[in-house]
This record gives sequence, structure tokens and C-alpha cells, in this order.
Amino acid sequence: MSDTAVATTLSHQALSAPTKSRPGRVTGKLAEAITLMVEEGARWDEAAVKAGLTVRNMRLALERPHVVAFLRARKQVFREAASTANIKRLCEIRDAANNMPAVQAIKLLEQIPDDNASSSKGLMPGFVVQIVNVQQPAPGAEPAVKVIASD
Repeated sequence: MSDTAVATTLSHQALSAPTKSRPGRVTGKLAEAITLMVEEGARWDEAAVKAGLTVRNMRLALERPHVVAFLRARKQVFREAASTANIKRLCEIRDAANNMPAVQAIKLLEQIPDDNASSSKGLMPGFVVQIVNVQQPAPGAEPAVKVIASD
């Protein structure tokens, strides 16, 4: 039996198996589509077509938690890589002659957290107890709510 005869007897599913990602992993065309979304700003449906996926498969993939986690991780890597020169550029804008961009640049510089401080500000499980000091009414003053008992 020749190779062409074997290829025609395989199902569509078996033919596409080598390009599929393993469960819980993002590889191949899906990873390429996500890279197009993050690095080139392509819409999800355009990225799917460019990467060779159907729009339906891309939409279904974006509903999976591990794919969304991969997308978020890629965005974070891209954000970090793109922001390496931002502080220097903000300092240049701050020192420029025009004061309005300088004021905005200073505000942004003051809002940028340290790397160590930003990691501890995330949400954590648990309860928050707020103790609020309430002033007691002065002696002899009537209470704000009056309860009248009826017989």
C-alpha cells in the first residue's frame, strides 16, 4: 500500500492530530494566533485566520482556562518587554520645556510601583475587618432612633 493510499484512508481527525496541542498546553497554530494578537494587535478572529485556525476553533479555545492563562502570560511578557524604556522617556518628557506633559509625566512616575511592592498588592483570600470609631451621643441628647413599645 503506498503513502497516498494510507493518507486517503485516514480520517480528518487523524490528519490534523500532529498539529494539535496536547491537553492543557498551548502550542502550534493556537500559540501563533495568540502571538499575533499580543504582539501585532490583531483581533482574535483575524489572528485565527492568519495562523490557519478556524474562527470557531479559536473562539472555543479562548474559553479554556489554560488558553486564557497563556494569553495573559504572553501579554505580561510583552508589557514588560515594551516598558523597559518608559521611565527614561517619562524623565525626558518631564525635563522638556512644555510643562503640561511634564506634569503628567511626573504623575505617572509617582504612580509606578516598585517591583517588590507590586507583587504584595495582589488580592489574597480572607476577610477584612474594619473597625470604625463611632462617636457616642452627648449625655442628655435624644437618640437618632426612638423605639416605642406597644402593649
